Amino acid sequence: MPPCRAALQSKLANLLHARELGRRLAGAGVTAASVNPGFVRTNLLRVSLPMWLQRLLVIPVLRLAGMIEPWEGAQTTLHALLAPEVARQSGEYFSQIARYRDKASRKGGWPLRSPNPVAHDDGVAKRLWDASEALVRLK
Repeated sequence: MPPCRAALQSKLANLLHARELGRRLAGAGVTAASVNPGFVRTNLLRVSLPMWLQRLLVIPVLRLAGMIEPWEGAQTTLHALLAPEVARQSGEYFSQIARYRDKASRKGGWPLRSPNPVAHDDGVAKRLWDASEALVRLK
């Protein structure tokens, strides 16, 4: 499986896990959320170029591609932690910016509605949860 496809499946699994966790914890006073901070500048993207050249060329190009600063990426997580309305949105997906082909879904949102219908399938979320429990031998 290509790495990009694996990453997309991993993100979908995280979203479905939060959805099922939110359903299971309904009424318990606990909120579950799936949070995507976006394409954040971190040390994970180290380039073996001198720092002056990175600042001059690499970072501006990556910013044009949508890279944001760490403080900007933290905003989605802070919203999920602090906004009072999130308690009524348990199990939802939060992202400032979306990179969907579907133009109407690209603006992001709190919560963000994924254009992928599987992301809203409670049956798939439950099956993923059950399979995960079986894999770690909790069932």
